[in-house]
Amino acid sequence: MRSSQIPLRLSSPPATGYLAASAHNRQPLCGNTEGWGPLSPDRYDFTPCFLDVWIAVVAVWGIVGGAGAAWYLLNKCTPQHVQKNWHFYAKLITIAALIAATAVQAALQIEYFAGIWAGDFRFWTSIVTILSLCVTFYVQYTEHWRSRNPNGVVLFFWLFLLIAYAVKLRSLIAQNIHQDHVAYFAVFCVSVGLAGLELILEWLVPKRLSDYDALGDDDECPFEYANIFSVLTFSWMTPMMKRGYKTFLTQDDLWNLRKRDTTKSTSERFEEAWGYELDKKHPSLWIALFRAFGAPYFRGTVIKTMSDVLNFAQPQLLRLLIAFVDSYRTDEPQPIIRGAAIALAMFAVSVSQTAFLHQYFQRAFETGIRIKSALTASIYSKSTRLSNEGRASKSTGDIVNYMAVDTQRLQDLAQYGQQLWSAPFQIVLCMLSLYQLLGFSMFAGVGAMIIMIPVNGWIARLMKSLQKEQMKNKDARTRLMTEILNNIKSIKLYAWTTAFINKLNYIRNDRELKTLRKIGGTQAFSTFTWSTTPFLVSCSTFGVFVLTQNRPLTTEIVFPALTLFNLLTFPLAILPMVITAIVEASVAVGRITSYLLAEELQEDAVIREKTVVESGEESVRIRDATFTWNKDESRQALQDINFSAHKGELSCIVGRVGAGKSSLLQAILGDLWKIKGEVVLRGAVAYVPQSAWVMNASVRENIVFGHRWDPQFYDKTVKACALRDDFVALPDGDQTMVGERGISLSGGQKARLTLARAVYARADVYLLDDCLSAVDQHVGRHLIDNVLGAKGLLAGKTRILATNSIPVLMESDMIVLLRDSKILEKGTYGQLMAMKGEIASLIRASQNDDQNESESRTSGSVVSDEEVTVYGTSPTSEDENDQTEAEAAQENLAQLAPIHTGNGNARKSSFNTLRRASTASFKGPRGRMLDEEGAGLKSKQTKEHSEQGKVKWSVYGEYAKTSNLVAVAIYLVLLVGAQTASIGGSVWLKQWSEVNQRYGGNPNVGKYIGVYFAFGVGSAALVVVQTLILWIFCSIEASRKLHERMAFAIFRSPMSFFETTPAGRILNRFSSDIYRVDEVLARTFNMLFVNSARAAFTLVVISASVPIFIVLIIPLGALYLYIQRYYLRTSRELKRLDSISRSPVYAHFQESLSGMSTIRAYNQQKRFELENEWRVDANLRAYFPSINANRWLAVRLEFLGSVIILAAAGFSIISVARKSGLSAGMVGLSMSYALQITQSLNWIVRQTVEVETNIVSVERVLEYAALPSEAPEIISKNRPPISWPAHGAVSFNNYSTRYRPGLDLVLKNINLDIKPHEKIGVVGRTGAGKSSLTLALFRIIEPTEGFVSIDDLDTSSIGLLDLRRRLAIIPQDAALFEGTVRDNLDPGHVHDDTELWSVLQHARLRDYVDSMPGRLDARINEGGSNLSAGQRQLVSLARALLAPSNILVLDEATAAVDVETDAMLQQTLRSTMFSNRTIITIAHRINTILDSDRIIVLDKGAVAEFDTPGELVRHKGLFYELVREANLLSTLDITQSPS
Repeated sequence: MRSSQIPLRLSSPPATGYLAASAHNRQPLCGNTEGWGPLSPDRYDFTPCFLDVWIAVVAVWGIVGGAGAAWYLLNKCTPQHVQKNWHFYAKLITIAALIAATAVQAALQIEYFAGIWAGDFRFWTSIVTILSLCVTFYVQYTEHWRSRNPNGVVLFFWLFLLIAYAVKLRSLIAQNIHQDHVAYFAVFCVSVGLAGLELILEWLVPKRLSDYDALGDDDECPFEYANIFSVLTFSWMTPMMKRGYKTFLTQDDLWNLRKRDTTKSTSERFEEAWGYELDKKHPSLWIALFRAFGAPYFRGTVIKTMSDVLNFAQPQLLRLLIAFVDSYRTDEPQPIIRGAAIALAMFAVSVSQTAFLHQYFQRAFETGIRIKSALTASIYSKSTRLSNEGRASKSTGDIVNYMAVDTQRLQDLAQYGQQLWSAPFQIVLCMLSLYQLLGFSMFAGVGAMIIMIPVNGWIARLMKSLQKEQMKNKDARTRLMTEILNNIKSIKLYAWTTAFINKLNYIRNDRELKTLRKIGGTQAFSTFTWSTTPFLVSCSTFGVFVLTQNRPLTTEIVFPALTLFNLLTFPLAILPMVITAIVEASVAVGRITSYLLAEELQEDAVIREKTVVESGEESVRIRDATFTWNKDESRQALQDINFSAHKGELSCIVGRVGAGKSSLLQAILGDLWKIKGEVVLRGAVAYVPQSAWVMNASVRENIVFGHRWDPQFYDKTVKACALRDDFVALPDGDQTMVGERGISLSGGQKARLTLARAVYARADVYLLDDCLSAVDQHVGRHLIDNVLGAKGLLAGKTRILATNSIPVLMESDMIVLLRDSKILEKGTYGQLMAMKGEIASLIRASQNDDQNESESRTSGSVVSDEEVTVYGTSPTSEDENDQTEAEAAQENLAQLAPIHTGNGNARKSSFNTLRRASTASFKGPRGRMLDEEGAGLKSKQTKEHSEQGKVKWSVYGEYAKTSNLVAVAIYLVLLVGAQTASIGGSVWLKQWSEVNQRYGGNPNVGKYIGVYFAFGVGSAALVVVQTLILWIFCSIEASRKLHERMAFAIFRSPMSFFETTPAGRILNRFSSDIYRVDEVLARTFNMLFVNSARAAFTLVVISASVPIFIVLIIPLGALYLYIQRYYLRTSRELKRLDSISRSPVYAHFQESLSGMSTIRAYNQQKRFELENEWRVDANLRAYFPSINANRWLAVRLEFLGSVIILAAAGFSIISVARKSGLSAGMVGLSMSYALQITQSLNWIVRQTVEVETNIVSVERVLEYAALPSEAPEIISKNRPPISWPAHGAVSFNNYSTRYRPGLDLVLKNINLDIKPHEKIGVVGRTGAGKSSLTLALFRIIEPTEGFVSIDDLDTSSIGLLDLRRRLAIIPQDAALFEGTVRDNLDPGHVHDDTELWSVLQHARLRDYVDSMPGRLDARINEGGSNLSAGQRQLVSLARALLAPSNILVLDEATAAVDVETDAMLQQTLRSTMFSNRTIITIAHRINTILDSDRIIVLDKGAVAEFDTPGELVRHKGLFYELVREANLLSTLDITQSPS
């Protein structure tokens, strides 16, 4: 029969098999005698009808999903012109062929199922398939124009179709269709081939792009155009992983963020949501975050549910597998194919669970990133609006903490938060599965768990209170460290290092580490409870089962139950963590909410109106206004102020220290809270604060300050502000990088720099807070003539100057005297002199004679009026420009300055309208990529050193050494012991269950349960001891030593280190790096070791049961190591880039916080917010791939884990089928371990990287611990006598020095001889080296040649402490610390109260301190912010009086003090107390040193003149010039007639 058959002619319909059909005894819609099945009665296979159900399901998915995909493409995607190429045609032709092949199948089916085809499901399946192929055809046709990547629905359709076809094909071959029905079989095979071809074309062949996309953005994130498989497997990360493996990644290799992840879009979404909340009575940050970022998070929820369900399918499959193996002991073994199906199912479940899980993680992390960036932006923009009350309650450190710590808490919560419901869901699923296995005895297990919950809860509460305490300690330490770093110069000058080291060590060792030890103990205890929980659960469950049920406890029950108990550990362990995370996050939310709701500046404090045009018009008006710093306190800053200022006038505000001069200026700016009255301001403002605020950028950027670059006017500004000579002196001219807080500039330079910034801004109203006090007298004169005076650059503007400088008053149009926060007198200079009031007496006192006044007024102003103006009509309005410019900046288009035409007649009147500087567009941040020009800069800050490549083994060795090697060894032994015990328990269970199986009952219950219990408890106890040893003996010990070494090294570093290193960077080492060493590192090492031990034991167990598995270990191990190496390199660099790009965010934030009033005054908040956004984005660009690298790795490793599961199951099946006598218990044991291995493998790699990234912290701490230090504190062989310096003679012998190697000499060949008890004045123009002289005396800078000797003792030969303790100084900027008045005067607490009161008396502070609450123990805020600048100066005078010294150095000591206080001070300094001291005064005001015995005149670092004042004047040299500029010649002629 068969030989004669012609292939396509149909023989009689077959009786059985796929193509069989009969009209009788059939089920509905199924014409086959086998019916719907699903399993065939005749063989181990699906029935023919059921085979087609799979194909029909896929086809329906193709129709429904395809319709959705088509809708999406048509409505959501924009079409682009894409050329049709071979790929486009090939795909469509393949589908057309497939439709044809399916149609042929349908025709054959009609033929075969003659008479019943219309009612047969198999025929209709073919029709549905044809329909779904048509839909797919349309989708693939459309996506050519509308999508860059293949559609996900389509890809899945092809994949599933292939799988369904493959199952059907296997079945057809098993039924021998290929021999009996060649026609159908051939057509079907063609269909399978075409479907496979189509999948390859659609998935693997890249699509032709439109020309626009082909140009593309190099840095675009590949996620944007990744196809669905690439998304599920994270293959889009592979290019980055490859690049990271080959070379070290840098910032430029990173991709841009996706549009929806940029800070700009996240913060907009959040602001909108928060806006809704603000309308409510109690705004909730939670709701705002949910509204802004909830959607993808909830999609993650659905995905997570699927992953959880799949997770619990494994134990069920394991049960089937054990039953399968067990059936081979009986006479009726199950068919092999069933075993294969179980093994494949386990593999499939494992793989899909991986895919789901990581999609969920991906969404969780993205949400975390978005929350963090949005909150960071909000916190920043809030800080620009904080009022004084809001600011007072939160120190800079606190606010930076909100940004650094609290947002991080919320980000962490986003990653774990889902577990809050997922963990209970997993527990419930687990319980149901257990009930199905064990019946009621599972409730014993549940009981054990319920008992453990309160215990764990109690531990969590304890941990929380300890963590809170720890946060406080951390804050205290960070605060102290910030102050130490900010004032390190003063600490060195006063020789207070030991006092501060002790303070730091007290907080660190007695408070922080003590709490840390408690935390370690608690952690060990909690580890114990949750490692015993699953074990107690299994113990009680099996015990109850054996005692109550008469079924034997067999392998089939034990191992699935064990697997379920293992699955239970995860939700149980994570729940307390999640709860802690939620608690921490809610604390953080509370803190952030209170911050976001903090008092903002009064909106209507200042009414802003249009700029005035005519000279003499009123531009500032204050009417009957009363202001306060804090609206909750009764103290008022200013009362009943009436004040007005006019265009073209200079108004001066004078008054004593603390009378409210600065407050008045801040009231005009709107920084004070207005209780009543009105303040009107017309025009733009420029503001020069009393303590200059300088950004960490180049000098030029500090002056231009975001305005449009205008070289002509810039040169004018620089010239007028006398900065030209400084530019010559600075290492890189105006490109010199100013360190943090302007650390590399002198006080006078900073003051003139901020003045230049104001002048360059070309505003309408100038508020100048005492900008003359920090500069020398002759420079002051120059500034008055060229900037402030009637002929200065600002002559046409409204100028309001708070000052104590007398020469300015003569230039001014109006003078206001403040006393006790009220206005006492006001009027013009002439009026007030005539009134003979307080101002008149002040001026007379300081000006004994006016005769040379006229002469000095005429000199010095050379600039003609004509030159000063910048022609232009009205000031451009900034707001509308801002918008367009910001957009243009986004596009990086060339920016054209708007052209302003000046017409002829505007020339004359335009003298009083310098055109306002328009704001430059924001083109990325300042200080970015200075590589091209920055190469030659000398002043450049040292780049933060970031090691590349592997962390050196020596670092690990060093860490182990500091951790105590013996303890480490004990720890490792215990670890192996604990793992062995836990495996022992499982092996014992296997023995027990096999015995029961043989008996068919449960003999010797007591013995078996007892031994099992012993194993478990022993293992848990070892775990506890191991944790305790790790924490208390290794980790805490190491972190104590490391912190101590680093702190000591920092204190001993020379000043040059602090000048080149931003404080933020040092702080970072003390906060985040130390935190890692304290808390993270030990935990990571522990996890790494535990998981490595686990994985190793698992492989041993599997190999013991199926020896052939050993063959697989080698290739799998190689693959594992390969993936791991790939990952390690990239991940390490990404993490490094992440941490390097993170510190600029905080540094910038800290800097902005300290200069907020300036930023607001110039109306530059927007620019600084953009800058902040840019920096956050730069950080996220590194953070985003580093997270996805984790996913990339996990997906690959878990796939390896799935392969191990498949292999273990497959090998056991083969081994059983070949009658090797492998017992079910052994299979159960090995499989229950194999199911866990994925997690261990994953953790090992993850922890290796964690250890590497965190050990970097140890590396960085060690790097700082090894910093070069300055000379020793004490040289014991060479200690000066107790009485030294008894006389106080100082001599400089051929002395030269420079600030640091590579810079020019600041003092050259100085030879000076100062006799005991002489009063010496030091003068010279700014930058002549006056301050360097004191630094040299104190050895803050060491000589390059020569030496200084005091009382004939070479100061270079003794220890620094001995030297600095014996000298007294009143430095230029008074450094005050947070603490009490007593701490500030005497941090070492060596002096008693009477001494302190007596020095306060002499420093004129006694009354003030007496009036403060707590007197000597009164609080002083961070940086002394609750004292005025003058009072701070007086505190440092009091400090100098305490020092038992015969040499006193005054460095511009009276700069910030008003004339009266100044007079009192001078009197103190000339009193008997000081008559026997050598006093060296570095002066800005010539009048303070005219009565010195001798005067040193410095010029460009060399001594120009050195003689008595009278002699110097007679020589008519440099000193004569200085005196003449200060109008003081007459006083000298009177006091010192030629001798």
